[in-house]
Amino acid sequence: MRFVMFTKLLKDLDLDRLADEVQALGFDGLDLAVRPGYPVNPENVGAALPAAAKKWAARGMSVGLVTTDFDFLNPAAPGVEPLMGACAEIGCREIKLGYWVYRGEDYWGRVEEIRKSLAGFERLCARYRVRVSIHTHSGEYYGSNCAGAMHLVQGFDPRCIGVYMDPGHLSLDGEWLPMAFSMVKEHLSLIAVKNFGWFRKEQAGGVEWTRRVVPLREGLVNWREVLRLARGAGYDGVFSLHSEYEGWTTEEILRQTREDLRYLKDLAEQAAAEGGE
Repeated sequence: MRFVMFTKLLKDLDLDRLADEVQALGFDGLDLAVRPGYPVNPENVGAALPAAAKKWAARGMSVGLVTTDFDFLNPAAPGVEPLMGACAEIGCREIKLGYWVYRGEDYWGRVEEIRKSLAGFERLCARYRVRVSIHTHSGEYYGSNCAGAMHLVQGFDPRCIGVYMDPGHLSLDGEWLPMAFSMVKEHLSLIAVKNFGWFRKEQAGGVEWTRRVVPLREGLVNWREVLRLARGAGYDGVFSLHSEYEGWTTEEILRQTREDLRYLKDLAEQAAAEGGE
């Protein structure tokens, strides 16, 4: 297993401090957000990513995953091959795709359109020896859970097209974890680490329930079960801690992330001692 930190909420850190902070927390590397406004972005990725990765490698840090922007969906778009080429150059195999949004259209017709795009990504991934993955993000997105993701990826080469399982989001959309792991076992490429809680809010006319990211040990997801099922499925890849504590200061995020990582590593050691499922 490799534990990396998603850099989404650390965009204001320069690349040296970013590496310092992530390494000090005990991570193996980074889940690097390559998005507009970040130090490594779609405009400079061809040069900036290899340069940054070289500096990080000198201190024992690697990029385990690149997370693209939300519109990274068209294999023919100008920025796709430069990003794939940069990932291939630094030995980063995993790339997270953007999101196809459901807007009331015919579901199955749109699935066929998405699969045509994935076929184009599959050809490029085979050329660059990388893999793109669909994130199981709850809500209005295609592939919002493992069942939906399999509608998209079934039949493609798992070495090129994967499923990025997010148990936190699965807990919101309601999918039983043993079945989820069984469904995506062949295509399971990445696992996201976050936890959610539901919070009651009284308001005029009724009650509203809102969701919020909470510390790993406090939320809906049973991470002991996730790690046990992952081992049972033969998964030994990247776990990306998202630490999406919106509204928190950088110092607060880093402090909580340290606790979350320690908790996850303890559970991983217990799962290894128990021998999986």
